[in-house]
Amino acid sequence: MVGHKSFDILRVIACVAALAIMLQIVLGALTRLTGSGLACPDWPLCYSLWFPTPTKLARLGVDYSFVQVMLEWTHRFNAAVVVAPLVLAMCVFAWRERKLLPVNWRVSIAVLTVLALQGGVGRFTVFDHNSPWSVAAHLGLASILLALVLSLVRLKSVPYHDWRRRAASNGCWAVAMLGGLVLTTMVSGAIVAKSGATLSCGGWPLCDGGLMPDLRDSGIVLHVVHRLLALIMVIGLLWGSWRWRQLRHLAALAFVQVLLGAAVIAIYSKHSAGFQVAIGAVHQIVAMIIFAALVWSFWAPSAVSSVAQKKY
Repeated sequence: MVGHKSFDILRVIACVAALAIMLQIVLGALTRLTGSGLACPDWPLCYSLWFPTPTKLARLGVDYSFVQVMLEWTHRFNAAVVVAPLVLAMCVFAWRERKLLPVNWRVSIAVLTVLALQGGVGRFTVFDHNSPWSVAAHLGLASILLALVLSLVRLKSVPYHDWRRRAASNGCWAVAMLGGLVLTTMVSGAIVAKSGATLSCGGWPLCDGGLMPDLRDSGIVLHVVHRLLALIMVIGLLWGSWRWRQLRHLAALAFVQVLLGAAVIAIYSKHSAGFQVAIGAVHQIVAMIIFAALVWSFWAPSAVSSVAQKKY
């Protein structure tokens, strides 16, 4: 009874942690889109303050608005005060049941390891002045953290004797590869945004009206690579939806995501910063949902490799 009860608590904590990590990714996107990544130039404090206020910031002559500072501060607060304690609690309960369900203990150790790496990369992004590559690594690790926590949640629905067989099946590995493709596309999008290459390709679906843009421009190369990855992602999800019924909704969502990408270009070229932040945030959120759904499908009770698989 103790093992069963503690596992239920573990699952609840993991669910809350997954939601907190999703919020963390959204806060990171808003921080990036509003140019607030360096609104707190030191770490872990913000202008040597535990809690910045408008009055204190005014005395310091801060160049950023209070909203920008609070976005970065909230991003850090959620990571340190919400996500980190939840992960530690997960490890405690997983350790208590390590003999009964050792896989949960192993996954929780992986979660803790990635969280530690993520904290280090978060610190590095500040002192690296938010370089495109450090920001992309930060997003990539956050997404991996989300995948591990969601996996811990889903292992509740997978019999202990069955999870190894399911994870080794061809269908599950195909879903894992699709998840990796979506993650790579997300990371490339972060690089494009932080490199200022969002409008390097004017127009959509062509780049400046042509099929072969000038690849001597690094911004155009980054943008074209992101578009190609998005195209491969859509093709992959279309193939997956043809093979497995439960992926059909993701194929439709991928089309929506591509249209959102086109909207990003249109809105960035003609509209105000508020609209740009809104469409950029929605673009990031939909990508995160697609990625999370693929992780969820990987561990689904009705495995993609079983009866749900469509026959050729």
